[in-house]
Amino acid sequence: MGQSPAPVTTTDTPALTPCTNCGGPSSDYCVRCGERQPGHHDLSAAHFAHDVVHEFVHLDSKLFRTLRDIVAKPGFLTAEYFAGRKSRYIPPLRLFLTLFALQFLAFTFYQPAAVYTIASMKKFDKAGALTRLIDKRAAKLHLTREDTEERVDERWHKNYSLLQLLNIAGVAVVLKVLHRKRYFAEHLVFAAHFLAFSYIVTLVVDWPIYAFAGFQPGPLQKIVSAVTIGIQLVYLFIAQRRFYSSGRARTAIKTVLLAVGRWALIVVLMGGSLFTAMLMVH
Repeated sequence: MGQSPAPVTTTDTPALTPCTNCGGPSSDYCVRCGERQPGHHDLSAAHFAHDVVHEFVHLDSKLFRTLRDIVAKPGFLTAEYFAGRKSRYIPPLRLFLTLFALQFLAFTFYQPAAVYTIASMKKFDKAGALTRLIDKRAAKLHLTREDTEERVDERWHKNYSLLQLLNIAGVAVVLKVLHRKRYFAEHLVFAAHFLAFSYIVTLVVDWPIYAFAGFQPGPLQKIVSAVTIGIQLVYLFIAQRRFYSSGRARTAIKTVLLAVGRWALIVVLMGGSLFTAMLMVH
């Protein structure tokens, strides 16, 4: 009898190692959760650039799908969320926080378009009340007005950022009053999506104009504000019609009431965070 052939061995099969994400067996990718395992290529600039281009160019990515649908289909993402189709899109809270951060940075640190600064607020304070408060605080702290404004701005920015979850909750409370038969969680998600859209509008419409012409009182500022408010009112009307299924007349009334409630909430959050910043600065 002939000898049976020797078993074929290969060294090309990569050894399995524990997955960095779930601990399952993995080589380049985990066989359990699909997580790609880190390697030296992750440290290269070319790899990072590839990931960035892929995320921003790939039309099926969560980012593009979420931004496209939240702009082009008011109320659609909220309906998708409660229909159980969540994994296709960026989660509402993450979307809200990310866009708020981008908007806040854009309207804070580029001085011509700065909104969230004492210097900008003083332009709209014709009575000089804010200036007097700053001078009083500066005298108490034995600081110059400029140093005091800088410290108040820093504290104000922290306070206002920390209060943003109250922004969602406040809008959701107004929605609960207007749409009492729906669950509060539905209002929270709707509020997160609407506020995220409002940040997109200010970044795309308001910021380029203020970056070029400056943020200051006058006809241009009034026109920009009117356009922004108009876009948001139309969006709110369509979004509520799609998600809450109300009649046109009732939805129109609720849209105005919701806009008024949101404006009041902005005043309370901005004013409250600024006032507490003045008290906390030292």
